[in-house]
Parts: sequence; C-alpha cells; structure tokens
Amino acid sequence: MRNRKRRMEAFSFYDHTGISKHLERMASQGWMIDELSNFGWCYKKIEPQNLHFSVTYYPKASEFDPEPSEDLKRFFDFCEHTGWKLACSSAQMQIFYNEQTNPIPLETDPVVEVDIIHQACKKSFLPAYIVLLLCSILNGVLFVSRVLENPISTLSSSANISTGICWTMLFAYCITELINYFIWHKKALKAADEGIFLPTPNTILLQKGLIFGVTALLLYMIATFIFMGDALERTIYILSFLYMTGLIFLGNAIKKFLKKRKTTAKTNRTITFISIFVLSFAMMGGITFFTIYGVNHGLFSKEEETYEHNGATFTIYKDELSLTVEDILDIDYDGYIKECRTSETLFLADIYMSQYARYDAENFDEIPTLNYRIVVIKAPFLYNLCKKDLYYTADDTLDDTWPDEMKHIYHFVASEPWKAKEVYRLYDINGPRNRYLVCYENYLVDIEFDYELTEEQIAIIVEKLAH
Repeated sequence: MRNRKRRMEAFSFYDHTGISKHLERMASQGWMIDELSNFGWCYKKIEPQNLHFSVTYYPKASEFDPEPSEDLKRFFDFCEHTGWKLACSSAQMQIFYNEQTNPIPLETDPVVEVDIIHQACKKSFLPAYIVLLLCSILNGVLFVSRVLENPISTLSSSANISTGICWTMLFAYCITELINYFIWHKKALKAADEGIFLPTPNTILLQKGLIFGVTALLLYMIATFIFMGDALERTIYILSFLYMTGLIFLGNAIKKFLKKRKTTAKTNRTITFISIFVLSFAMMGGITFFTIYGVNHGLFSKEEETYEHNGATFTIYKDELSLTVEDILDIDYDGYIKECRTSETLFLADIYMSQYARYDAENFDEIPTLNYRIVVIKAPFLYNLCKKDLYYTADDTLDDTWPDEMKHIYHFVASEPWKAKEVYRLYDINGPRNRYLVCYENYLVDIEFDYELTEEQIAIIVEKLAH
C-alpha cells in the first residue's frame, strides 16, 4: 500500500474556502496534506479522520525564506496553543488542521482576513497572473497576425496550432481568474464591513478544463509528430519540453538547496534567478548546437543518396509524387530528383511536390521541371483565406515595391478543362506564364511548368491531382 501520493490540484491561490473543504475530504479518506510544490500536492497516508482545516496567509513570507520568520513562528505557536496544528506551508500560504469537533476559527475578523488575503495576492498571485495575461495577449496577437499573413504555413503546422491554442487557453484562464478575484474582493470588502466573510469563488471546473485541454493538446501533438511530423520537428519539440521541465526542476533544486543551507531569502532569490538565466542560455545553446550539428550531419534525414556538384553535397530524393513529368511528357531522363514535403493538421494539409534534374546533368537547363503545391482545406471557413494566400504568393498587385509594368498578375482563364470552380493564370509584361492557381471545392493547386500545356495534358493533371 502506498504511504504517499502526489496529485495535481486545481485551486486558485486565494481560494482557501475550497482548499479547506477539499483537504477535509482527503483526510476523511485517509490522506493528509504534507507538501505543496510546483509538481503537485503531496499527501501522506493516515487513519481516516474527520478533521477541520484552515488556510491562512502571511504576506511577508517568501518561497525563498530559509525558515519561518520570528513573527510567523509566534503565530504557529499561538495556533498550536488553540489546537490548530501546522500541516504544511508554501510561501505566503499556511495550512493548519484541528482535531476538535467545533474548533475556534483562526480568523474571526472578516475585515482583517480579507485584507490579509489581498496583501498576499498583491505580492504573488496578482503580479504573476497579470504578467501571464499580457504575455498571452502579445503572443495571441502575434499568432493572429501570422494566420492573416501566412495562413497556410501557420495553420498546417501542428507546432503553430499547438502554440496558438496554448496561448488562448492561458489567456482564458488568466482573465477568468483575475476577473473572479476582483469581483470577489469587491464583494468581500462590502460583506466584511457587515461582519460577514464571503466565501472565495471556486474555479475548479475552469482549471480541470484547462488540465484536460492541455492533456488533449499534448496527446494531439504526440500523435501528430508520430504520424505526420518529421524527425527534426519531433526532436526539437522533445528537447524543448525537456528544456522547460528541466529548467523548472533545476530552479527548484537550487532554491531548495540554498534554503537548506540557511541562505537569506534575498541571496537565494538572486542566486536562483541568475542560475536559471545562465542555465536557460546554456541549455538553449546546447539544443541549438545539437540541432545544427544533427542537420549538418544528417541525423534527422532519411537514408538518402547524395551527390557532389561544384564542391557542394545534394540529396537525391526519391519521394512518391502525385504527378510527375513523365505523366505529362514523353521524356528519356532517369536522373530526376523527386521531393515531397507535407505539413498537416486538423485544419489543413500543405503538400509541396517538386521534380527537377540533378545539377550535374548534361543540358541541365533544358530538362523539364515540375513544381506544384496542393493545399487540402479541411475547415471550409479557411477556404478564402488560403486562396488569398496562394493568390498573392505569385501575384504582385499589392506589392508597392514593384513598378506596375514589371508586376506578375493573375487573370481568369477557362475553368472547364480543369474541371474546377475557378482557374487563374499568371501574366507579366511579356504575356501569359505557365503558372496556374486552380481552385477546387475543398483543395487548391498552385502549379508551374516550363512548357505550354495541351488540353490532353491538363486532363492528366486533373486526374492525378484529384483529392
């Protein structure tokens, strides 16, 4: 039988009403709170008891204090004398329990209690949540701007989607917590003047929802990286996860070590922050070095053949392509490089396919090439946004850096041969170019040739690229 267990509890810092009731239920089930940490609440096994719990706050306390202050020790002695025993403490929060049937409350003056809670919140809870809220807003704005500017590359990346969802959840969590607190504090002050202590609001459903969301997001990312991501992307995110958890673990370890050495709170805080700062740069530098080294030495690449040309090494890709030059033209050349890159999420699939000759081939410039991009739109509301993205990738109409006579501009062409909703062909000052934007019901094709197409070739292309 386990004598200890750790749980991730979903309570607001100031919700001493909810915390007390929860700990009473845990004690009745045979578990006594023993430690509060960044990695969860730790409980120890006891005989099931009906205990009373009380959560108090000491605003002057700090998580870096090597031991309780003299004032706090005197308070502990007073509580002990009245039957309230200290279960555990963490920074400004202290948790007591009492075995008596009807114990005298630790706090009897609602005005004083509300003021103490507010002072403690102003030191830790409020500044932290306001900073997190501002960070979530800033990163949310940046994410939205990326979606508007480059919707396809942003929304087809599981990493970008996951990041955007994380910042959205953080914003919702912080704004809800702050609003709940300020509403409660305003009402609590009014009730305290009437001699009534207003119970703190319970946001456990919000926090459990957040935990569920983070868990679901983590599982989605794992599934995406396993089935859709490449080795480099998986490695970067695994290292980033280890970086964040490692930094938190090391920061806590340094802080606890200095507390055991009875280092002053000021010195502990300074050393811990400097250590985290140095470690963050060192660890990120290590990740960057390893990633660059791995890319340069092929650690994240498939086992592909290579060839040398003009002192450089090139990979011979042999990927499967939906459409090849051989499907369209009768050509006698077997040295083609065939490259396919796919990025896919629940919203979009962005597929790049390219076929070109080796750079060391004779008459390299005369060998036909093929480049196309297929964007499969799984969320219909993104259709126009993705179409606009592809359209202005080649069309220079909105680009003020080019004179009008030098701009590339898309024009409507007949869509019947392509069996599409709309078809655009790119034009420049010399006339039509062999680049098309073909718009189907649920996918878009941006395709470019270096030769003029016949209707028979278009029919082959339509058949091969159908999704």
